[in-house]
Amino acid sequence: MWGLNIVKRFVIGVPGLDRLVGEVVAPYTILIAGHPGAGKTTLASTICYRNALKGEKCLYISLYEDKEKLFRYMERLGLKLREIESNGLFRFVKLPLTFDINMIIDEIGKLVGEGYSVIVIDSITALLDVVRENVEKRAWLLNYFYQLPVLFNGLLILVSELPFGEERIGLGSIEFVVDSIFILKHRIEDHLLTRLIEVRKTRGSPINIAEAYFTIAENIGIVVFTPPILQEIPHEGEELVPICNALKNVIEHIHKGFIINVFFPPEAPMGRETMLAVLSTALKYNLRVLILSYTSSPGVLIEILRSVFMGSGLSAEEIDKLIEKHFIITALNPFGYSLAELVGYEQILIERLKPDVVVFHGVHLASAIHSEYKKYLRELFNEVMYLKSRGLTVVRIGNYIDDYIYRIETSIADVTFRTERIYKEDGTIDFKVYVSRRYREPKILSSTEMKECINEVIDLIESYVKT
Repeated sequence: MWGLNIVKRFVIGVPGLDRLVGEVVAPYTILIAGHPGAGKTTLASTICYRNALKGEKCLYISLYEDKEKLFRYMERLGLKLREIESNGLFRFVKLPLTFDINMIIDEIGKLVGEGYSVIVIDSITALLDVVRENVEKRAWLLNYFYQLPVLFNGLLILVSELPFGEERIGLGSIEFVVDSIFILKHRIEDHLLTRLIEVRKTRGSPINIAEAYFTIAENIGIVVFTPPILQEIPHEGEELVPICNALKNVIEHIHKGFIINVFFPPEAPMGRETMLAVLSTALKYNLRVLILSYTSSPGVLIEILRSVFMGSGLSAEEIDKLIEKHFIITALNPFGYSLAELVGYEQILIERLKPDVVVFHGVHLASAIHSEYKKYLRELFNEVMYLKSRGLTVVRIGNYIDDYIYRIETSIADVTFRTERIYKEDGTIDFKVYVSRRYREPKILSSTEMKECINEVIDLIESYVKT
């Protein structure tokens, strides 16, 4: 046995999974099972790589994978296996199945004695298939893997294949002695790929979330999306003073981390004045804003913002510089992703760009992705609570097209604005804005008050630019 008296601690290296699994202390065995193409090798490589970055030597034993192919694919996911290999922290060994099973085990035994802290065997299914008909040999082989992490006092990762359509591992008693079991799955929802990870077992940690969505993203790798724990959501952040007198009168103030809804009639221009108000707030408090639009390209949104300033004292160049400094604008087709994948991709963008404010533009389209209101509410709630837990202010702009969805959105928001058009007998159109703030009575803003507010906002922006 090597280093049995040394307490070694490891990480999974995927934040969502690290939280679910808890502490990983040697000797420890993880079984990663899944359908072909589900991401098993990627997860095993991620665990190997993240621990190598902490100085723990990793041995990757493969019975299928080609080294160059593996290195090339993992490089695309941000796992630089060549670097840790050149630093002596990673070794890839391919053992051909043409070997006798005893020769394979002998070779593994020699490799284990070279001082590795993490060992991946990809896959155990291939080895067990060789001794499928020999019950005694199979039992001997399973017992060998039971004892292996104790022998080198480290982390053993076993990869197992599941046939399509099945979720039963079928490896016998090994499922009872491993410390954690991850089942990777993928399925088609509305013609789109959805990935799931089931945490079937994790010794020493309660499993509050048995299944979570995940994605595999370029330059990032595996990202698991686990719902936030409400107890961990911080208290309201810094107080922000509304940018015009009308808003001060009805909502008094807001805080960083607030969730703000803004709804318009389907036939009305959507969000122009809202984005202007967000811009002025960003300018006043030096905030960085990410706009995720489901309906318009970045170029269209920039043109909309420019149009608001027509007739003001600002030049086109000054407006563009202002937008470039405070806004990051991107567009997503909500029907190009499953609901879970859409939320996951948004979280990846937010993690990478690190804004202070996130504006979702065209949220009525995102709500139309899934006909199951319960599922939509769960994903929406988890996403906005996750952003709130990060101290980010969320602004959701959309059309009022469904009373039930509107009530759902309002129930989880801190402030909701809803514009309603008034069609007069003389043929003119006016409007009013219903304002709801959590724990307070609703109020109404007239069109006159709102127009005065927009003028104040434009004046505020001009004053900041000119000073």
